[in-house]
Amino acid sequence: MKKNTINLLSGTIMVFSIVLSGACKKVEVIDNKTGGCFDTDSPIHDASIDYDDGTCQYAYIDLYELTNHPDQDPANSGQDWDLIGTNPDVLLTITNQLTGEILFEGPETGDIDPAATPSWAAPYQEQLFNHNYEWTLYDNDVGGSELMASGVFNPIELANNGIIQFGDVNSLQDSTVITMFYTLK
Repeated sequence: MKKNTINLLSGTIMVFSIVLSGACKKVEVIDNKTGGCFDTDSPIHDASIDYDDGTCQYAYIDLYELTNHPDQDPANSGQDWDLIGTNPDVLLTITNQLTGEILFEGPETGDIDPAATPSWAAPYQEQLFNHNYEWTLYDNDVGGSELMASGVFNPIELANNGIIQFGDVNSLQDSTVITMFYTLK
């Protein structure tokens, strides 16, 4: 008698479990909703989702790198940046176009060979947003600064697996490439 009671109880629990699990699946099929990140300030934003499930992560800048820069001055008939034949003393600035606030102003880095890739740690991990930022790269000389390259970019649109890359090509077909490395939080 005891054995039959346990089997009957086990069977009832099993049937009840099957009914409940089937009911949950029916609700998912009926609703057919997909969750994800709906916030456009997140690099993992997905406009095709049905609801925001709280999984959004945001890009926080870690490092700036001058991946490539022009070795000749197009405004000076393609001559070297400095008259004495040295390489440019670069100064990189990135500004939030919406607020006008400077996101990054690197220290002047002197005599940078075009093959070199200088980098600067972010002074603090600033969150990047889904709007335009302006960047300028100058050869900062004693007699004045020469614009090497500049442009506008949207970091969230360019974000890809921890890297944001943007740049410019001048009239001499010399390219400038800036790389920003970020962490998702």
